[in-house]
Amino acid sequence: MEDQLMTDAALGTATSPVNMEQDVKTVTVSNKSEANADFTSISAALASIREKKEKTRIVVDGGTYDEEALELEEGVQIVAAPGCTPSSENPVIVAARADHPVIFSDLNDAYLCNLKIDHRGPFGSMACVVVESGNLTIDSCVITGSVSVGVLVCGTGAPSLINCEILQCCGDGIKVADSATPTVEGCSIHDNDGFGIFCTGLSGGKYFKNEVFANSNAGVAARGSCVGTFEENKVYNGKQGGFWLEEEAKCQLIANDIYQNQKSGIQVGGHADPLVIRNIVRDGLKGGIVVHDHATGQFLNNEIMRNTMAGVGGTDFACPLFHSNIVKDGRGGGIVLHENCRGIFEKNQVIGNTHAGIGLKGNSNALFDGNYVSDGTGYGVWVQERAVSTLQNNVIERNMRAGVVVTDNANPTLAMNIIRDGKHAGLLIRHNATGRFRQNTLSHNAHGNVVLLEQAASELVANIISHGPLGGIIIRGTTTVTVRGNTICHNDGANIAVLDNSDPICDGNVLTNGAGRGLVIMDRAKGTYRFNMIRNSELAGVYVGRQSSPELIANCICDGKAAGILFEDEATGKFTHNIVCANQNEGVAVHGKARPTLECNVVLQGAHGGIWLDENAGGHFRGNVVEDSGTNQAYRCNTATAIEWRLAERNTNTAPAALAEVLAEWAEEKMRAPGGSKKVILVQNPDSSSIEGGVAMATQCSELMGLDPSRSCMLVARFLGDAGQFEDAEELIKLTKSFIDESGPIHLEPAMRGQQWGDMSLHCAELLNKWAAASPEYSTDLMVRAAEYAKEAAEVFASIQPQDLATIESFASALYWVVLNYATLCRLGGGEKWSAAEASSIAAEALGVAHSMVTPSTPPHRIAELAFVDGVLCFCQAEALKAGHIKLPEGSPPVDEAVHELLATSLKDFEHAYGQWCEAYGEKHLQTVKAITMIGQLQSRIHGKEAGIEWSRRELRIREELQGELHPRTQQARRNYTNMIDDKLRNRALDSTSISEAMKASQAAKGEDSTVVVAKFLTDAGEFENAEVVLRESQRKNSEMIEAPQDLKMETEDTSAGGFSKNKTGDEYKRSGEVSLYCAELLNKWAAASPEYTKDIMIRAAEYAVDAVEVFQTLKEAGGENREKYEDMYGQSLYWLGLNLATLCRLGGCEKWTAQEAYEHANNALTECQKLRANAADQLRAEVIFAQGVLSFCKAEAVQAGFLRSTKMEKEALIERKFLQALRLFQHANQLWTGVYGEKHLETVKAITMIGTLLHKLQGPQAGMEWYRKELKIREELQGEMHPRTQQARRIYTTVLDAKLQAERKDAEISGEKDISADLADPNEDKAMNDEDE
Repeated sequence: MEDQLMTDAALGTATSPVNMEQDVKTVTVSNKSEANADFTSISAALASIREKKEKTRIVVDGGTYDEEALELEEGVQIVAAPGCTPSSENPVIVAARADHPVIFSDLNDAYLCNLKIDHRGPFGSMACVVVESGNLTIDSCVITGSVSVGVLVCGTGAPSLINCEILQCCGDGIKVADSATPTVEGCSIHDNDGFGIFCTGLSGGKYFKNEVFANSNAGVAARGSCVGTFEENKVYNGKQGGFWLEEEAKCQLIANDIYQNQKSGIQVGGHADPLVIRNIVRDGLKGGIVVHDHATGQFLNNEIMRNTMAGVGGTDFACPLFHSNIVKDGRGGGIVLHENCRGIFEKNQVIGNTHAGIGLKGNSNALFDGNYVSDGTGYGVWVQERAVSTLQNNVIERNMRAGVVVTDNANPTLAMNIIRDGKHAGLLIRHNATGRFRQNTLSHNAHGNVVLLEQAASELVANIISHGPLGGIIIRGTTTVTVRGNTICHNDGANIAVLDNSDPICDGNVLTNGAGRGLVIMDRAKGTYRFNMIRNSELAGVYVGRQSSPELIANCICDGKAAGILFEDEATGKFTHNIVCANQNEGVAVHGKARPTLECNVVLQGAHGGIWLDENAGGHFRGNVVEDSGTNQAYRCNTATAIEWRLAERNTNTAPAALAEVLAEWAEEKMRAPGGSKKVILVQNPDSSSIEGGVAMATQCSELMGLDPSRSCMLVARFLGDAGQFEDAEELIKLTKSFIDESGPIHLEPAMRGQQWGDMSLHCAELLNKWAAASPEYSTDLMVRAAEYAKEAAEVFASIQPQDLATIESFASALYWVVLNYATLCRLGGGEKWSAAEASSIAAEALGVAHSMVTPSTPPHRIAELAFVDGVLCFCQAEALKAGHIKLPEGSPPVDEAVHELLATSLKDFEHAYGQWCEAYGEKHLQTVKAITMIGQLQSRIHGKEAGIEWSRRELRIREELQGELHPRTQQARRNYTNMIDDKLRNRALDSTSISEAMKASQAAKGEDSTVVVAKFLTDAGEFENAEVVLRESQRKNSEMIEAPQDLKMETEDTSAGGFSKNKTGDEYKRSGEVSLYCAELLNKWAAASPEYTKDIMIRAAEYAVDAVEVFQTLKEAGGENREKYEDMYGQSLYWLGLNLATLCRLGGCEKWTAQEAYEHANNALTECQKLRANAADQLRAEVIFAQGVLSFCKAEAVQAGFLRSTKMEKEALIERKFLQALRLFQHANQLWTGVYGEKHLETVKAITMIGTLLHKLQGPQAGMEWYRKELKIREELQGEMHPRTQQARRIYTTVLDAKLQAERKDAEISGEKDISADLADPNEDKAMNDEDE
């Protein structure tokens, strides 16, 4: 009974299941004689059991038992007697000194409890305990071996070690090999000279809640292909680290606490592939987790903190997965990868590390996705030394140094990261680094959101970069970055700054709401900037300075608080196809010695003008569309230099409100992009009568992410097309199509790109049609390209699926232009791919499809479009038939009859379209005016040219209002109208009815039918020939009393036979002088109203003037009560004599007077006139000054033509001098006449005419164009549109515009033009020109 109690007490110390059956035999072992035990040694007890084959429990008394190898039997239990635990004063010590294990087991169900197992030699013995197979349980034992491994589990052993202490072994505490699968729970494994636990081979097992510490090697090592599970262990103070897994180990590390190890907390290498979950790896004297040498593994939800070196390290082709770990407070980096490390790092938190939160170098190529990197005292992410990793969806914030730094040839990819609130730069790229940075959000970084230095060559695409205290993107140090599709906004410095010889490419970015400048380019920087939207900048939208030379193409620069584009400090560069709109200072300001090139830009609504040039500034300006609203100057110059003339010569200044309305309609329709209301459109100013006028740029919503580059480019192209710059518009659309074709905007799907492609082709089809229509003759080449574009657009819209309303509408528009362009090609006789008949067939087929799309809900304006193209097709077929380009089928009516029928049908179609469009839009609309144009053409062909004059005039007036007077399409309308009036005037015969009506009018007005009064009525009506007939008839009646002068004589004595009547003071003589004086004026005006001055008319005009001079000189000298009146008429006669003889000199003289004689007589007459009017009223003095200007002008022309010679100075110098003198005199005359009569007067308009002529000759057609236009408008108002003098003004204006449009097609340099400001210094000088210098 006592033995049974002792056994029960011993069993009560066990914590693992043992066989508690009552039939187990119990024996006792004691090496004390007084104990009266069954055996004195454990080996003896085991031998007894082996013989009897009984299940036996061996209870061992305290003491030391030097045993040979104890080979356990199946089911045997060896337990310490009560009170003899290893920690007691009388423990059971099982010792061995031979070269074999203390205990060996290969059978099942053996059990050891509360023993101290001590192997004492020799050195290098196998182990204290060896388990080759079976499921031995070792419970609460202490195992130590100063010369061997503590426990060796090999073979297929599956022992359980529970609550044991394994210490001070000269090798490993526990070694597991082969296929062994032990269970180790609650053990303390420490101070061993090898590993605490060493697993190798194919071993497995479970290791739970153990403490492994202070081992000379790593706390736990796993090699081979072991698959052990380590859970809730504490592994610390390892001399070579915590866990060390290598080769192909696939262990599981779960919820372990790994800390204060002298090397890495977890080291994984050599193809190992562990699963590491919920561990705490902390306070290591070196790294936290290191993965190397092709190792992989999964590391999930671990907390890695306060390690001296990197929290996580990877190298040598390792490829781990780290997911949802916390890496924080490290005294080194957070995650550091180098030497070709790969792997995936997802949703980790990397916080508060001393060095970089993530460090990548040495060709590392990992994926970092969804990590949080914050509050580090170093960089957030540091990528260097050729690293090529991908970082996406990470949040990087509040780091003391740069959020992300990329350097030393690194080439990472960063996508969709948030980089914010850094104490330094957000993204710093330098030292030849490259990389791709896409769709990241960078904000509130103290030293700039993105900084590129020292030959960086990265690619930034579709990022959002905002609220940077020092700016958005800073590029410097010969950097060649590509910046594309980014939104850069709300930065305190420049949204983009490009410095120090950098040469970036910036495409399709949105730069908005910057507190500084939008785009800064300076310090010799270059770069190409295309398709960017730059808006709402507090300072200049674009600043170019310090010898920079960028190229800006198709950008939109609008709504800035200062200038749109500002040039300073010798900046140059080329700026083409940009739209600069609604900036609060100038649209473009050129200061200092800047010399930019601006071509084909649109400049609207600059609060201080369109383009401003400071003193000494210059450049090349061609084909820009600049708003001239009547309140702001389109161009302003600080000094009257030649730059001002260069500007005036090459640019178009027009953007009237009607044009804005059309643009608004177009923009609203064409910029309705998929994706909701995110679009930018042009809107008409709500108060069209306000002083602002023009157009304003507005956004439908605060977000601009819906805007893509092709939309703003289409906007500029539309402006250029509407301004008549067709070639430039087409080039821009081609450029945009290439941009879309390369990759397209980041956020657009292929179907949307197809829609854009179709839109651009459709616009080109329209553009080239209008280009051809605006040319003097339709070009086959243009129409072939127009037809191709229309066909391409129709095919694109037909292919887009599904077909929504917008696509169907676009397809209908494409069919419209297919019909127009192919019909026109038919009229021209075909071209390249298509004959006239084929073109006609394609147009007819497209028209049929268009008609088939009509539904009851089709709006009237669409019906009008169909009627219009019906008319165009009939008209073009008629023209082609007439020219023989197409043939009628056999049995058809005669060609003339068929042509007439087609033309009549066409006229009805156009009239129908006109009515519908008037109802939809009103008459003053660019749709309606197309019908007006064609009605005028048809009326002329069917009813004669005069029938179309009124329609042609109506077209011209509408186009002038809607498109501006300088538009090529307006110019073509003006050309047609001018030709029609020329035909009418050319075919006009003497009209007795006009004479009779003039006499009646004079009687009603004067109460008499004075010949001169009648002639004046006829002259004012432009009936010059009829007026001369009346005057000649009057002279015939006086021929019996007076004789016409035979020579230019000023004497008053009688001539030879046939001379004057002796009564040279009678009424007939006076009447003869009046008639001659008026004839001198009449014929001068007649000649001026003709396309070319006629020498015959001017000879007669001069002879009449000679006659008038002689008559009124005689009457003046005769004295009497009318002397003052005759003196005045004598002065008028001298005036007209000077004008007519000066003009005759310009024409080369005649038989009666050579050019030199004509000049001398004119000069004498005007000198006499000047003396006579020295104290006269301003209007009379102005006449003399004007005539002297004519004399100087005519002399210059005569010298230039070789009619006069220059004897005292070079010919060219004399010509220029005389032109400048003439200009000064005409300006003075204009000033005097304007002061007396106002600008709108027939006297004043003479000076306006000549000022335009002189500016044209001195500075080119652009310089004189505004004066020609002013003359035309005044004559139209005062003399009527049909007056020959008005027609001549229109003819000149049309010719000058043609010359301008032709000049704009040439890329001629104009920077070397002469500064003429010094020659214009004294516009008020009115002294007569003298010829002493000649």
